[in-house]
Amino acid sequence: MLFPTVTRKQKYFIGVGSVLTFLLVCLWMTSNQTAPPISELAKTTSNNDHYLSSKVIPETDLPPEGTRSLFDHLIVQNGGIVPYPYSKLIAMLKEQNPAGTEPISLLIPNGRSLLKGQADNAHPRVVTTADFEVPNNGANLGFAPRGQLFFGFVENGNEIEVVSYNEAAGRFEFQLVQDYCKDCSPRIVYARRAICSTCHQGGTPIFSQRPWSETNGQPATATAIAAGRGNNDPYETVPISQPLSFSERFDQLTDVGNFFYASQRLWLDGCGEKGNDCRRKMLSLAFQYLDNAGSFNPNSSEANELRKLQEVAFATTDIPEREVKDKKYTPLPMGLQGAPEPKKGIIVPESDLANRDPIGEKQGFKGWIRSLFTREIKFGEGARDNEDLSSFEKLPPLRRELDPLTIRQPKQILGPNNIDGVYGLASFFTETDLKNVSEQNGYDIKRIITKIQTLPNEVFDPKPFSRVLILQALLGKKQYCCYNTAEMSPPMVSGGPPLEIKEHPELQAFVDNCFSCHRGNPAKRLNFMGGATENEVLEQIKAKKEIRDALDWERYEGTDKSSKLMPPRNSVQYRKLMDAGEEGKKVLQKMRDTVPGFFNF
Repeated sequence: MLFPTVTRKQKYFIGVGSVLTFLLVCLWMTSNQTAPPISELAKTTSNNDHYLSSKVIPETDLPPEGTRSLFDHLIVQNGGIVPYPYSKLIAMLKEQNPAGTEPISLLIPNGRSLLKGQADNAHPRVVTTADFEVPNNGANLGFAPRGQLFFGFVENGNEIEVVSYNEAAGRFEFQLVQDYCKDCSPRIVYARRAICSTCHQGGTPIFSQRPWSETNGQPATATAIAAGRGNNDPYETVPISQPLSFSERFDQLTDVGNFFYASQRLWLDGCGEKGNDCRRKMLSLAFQYLDNAGSFNPNSSEANELRKLQEVAFATTDIPEREVKDKKYTPLPMGLQGAPEPKKGIIVPESDLANRDPIGEKQGFKGWIRSLFTREIKFGEGARDNEDLSSFEKLPPLRRELDPLTIRQPKQILGPNNIDGVYGLASFFTETDLKNVSEQNGYDIKRIITKIQTLPNEVFDPKPFSRVLILQALLGKKQYCCYNTAEMSPPMVSGGPPLEIKEHPELQAFVDNCFSCHRGNPAKRLNFMGGATENEVLEQIKAKKEIRDALDWERYEGTDKSSKLMPPRNSVQYRKLMDAGEEGKKVLQKMRDTVPGFFNF
């Protein structure tokens, strides 16, 4: 016989095996549906100019003129220097905290960020957030970064991703600290917002849900990190194992930041362009809630009055039915790509990602099946920065329900009968804010309400809600660390062309030794090499006549002027020049020769 006879029993097992194989393939296919490519999502534009909030708070890459991120303000106050290594950035936040406690930091070895291929158990991504408020003091409002400042650092990517609130613009900014590594010259840029909003779909912070299996709050993840690093020593001062409460608190703070978005929309869209009375009522109720949350009545006559005022605004911003059918409007809220907004509703975007368990998903029968069809990411693959989308898309995709690129359904849809704007406004204020307002009004809530009712009408004009501006209106002149931009240089956007040195080779030494601090620095006084062209930069250098003496180490070393010498003694650039010996001295002399004359130093 050329072929053996197949028995009925064998046919049965072959049939069962075929069916099982088919079912397993179907299981894999249905569980591995993926989100659209990020490069396509980043091209998506939304026609949401119909909303007042979109006009007042634009979705531009750079912050609106005259406004800057909280992170920029912090760096300006730090002398224009981003602390390195990352542990020193964590220490800078700790120093700001009156309690002196560490900011909340977590380790995520297998995450979902654009730089996920650059992290592993030996080099986990570090995420950090501030969880404190500084009391008001005299003429100064206290620093209030709680829910407003988030960092993500990937060592192998040489980059820090920053999500920080912009008080004056009423929105979160997305920034990058690029070239953040030893012997590098870090620079701060604003990221392309369309790329960031593919995952941060409300233009706000995001984080995973309980039980936060990706983080080192879970013992299995912490154990894997320790094994990958070969020890239990802290990584960038962050303990390898953290209590799960840290992951929970991080999640809570992203939720706080996320509702800032909805609060701004309720303040603007919920009250309308001519809704100053509505905004005044919303603020009045917010202080009543702050004064005594336990006895606050959401169905009081004042609360119902706010609802009626909101109904007027919602009615006037309604989209005509015909235009909806004709698709003349794609009514999307700020940064929320692809999720249509219903008529008469304000979306609270979903900031929570479904929990992902990178260790658990490799275990069991499903894990074995998945391993047959999906290769693991190798360390160092994928995007090495936030512009490298094509490399990111070559990585094995996540399942659709786990992928932050997948369009998420709104967390909530608020209508004119919701008064959540009251609670949202209340969340902007600190304990000492309420204390100061109460003290000034004899701890009498009726007097506070009367004060709000008598504030000038322009306080409630359609502009972003600002804790600072409201407190200045209520308390008189108060300064805030992170509002005024008069002493800040123009912001830069990611992907901007570098300055190519062609016409003036004498500038190269300044590129190598000075640009890291004096080009692109958010502090205007330090940004004196920030010109757009070679000629502009050269003229700026020549105009800064102190440069010549600041480079004269031979003359001023050991004198009372030595602290002003450049490059700074603790800088990478100084060490390189000193290691170069005579050649380093020649470089310093060439730079001095570029600047004419001797001047007082």
